Amino acid sequence: MRFTIIPNVKIAVIDEDVIIRDFVVSTLMYSVNRDVIPFDNGFDAWVHFEETGFPDIIFADVNLEEIDGLTLLKKVKAISAKTIVVMISDKPENEIPVRELGADAFLAKPFGVNALFDLVQQFVVEENDLSDNPALDEKGERGS
Repeated sequence: MRFTIIPNVKIAVIDEDVIIRDFVVSTLMYSVNRDVIPFDNGFDAWVHFEETGFPDIIFADVNLEEIDGLTLLKKVKAISAKTIVVMISDKPENEIPVRELGADAFLAKPFGVNALFDLVQQFVVEENDLSDNPALDEKGERGS
């Protein structure tokens, strides 16, 4: 197996807590080497999505001002079902309701770098089965 990062992945992070938001943005930028767009409230994020299109992945806190995370999740999934939405909350009991509303993943605060890396790997890394491509050898390189 060989893994490759899916190119041009667009990621948005929405959290009012500047420490959490900056941590997630920095970690994601490092792990996937992509631009990650931060927002401090659901309304600004929603306006941005309507104007520029939906990102591939959204990390959003459940408790947001103006448009809360649950409402944002429902709105995003209604218009762009393929957008991956990861909900974040300091209340682990929120996992069941957000998954029922269509969240693709849930992170309970506090969480660490490894939890973010695991999600990134799950959603932005593709497995390439080398046995499907006879032109590639076991190292994933083109044969002569």
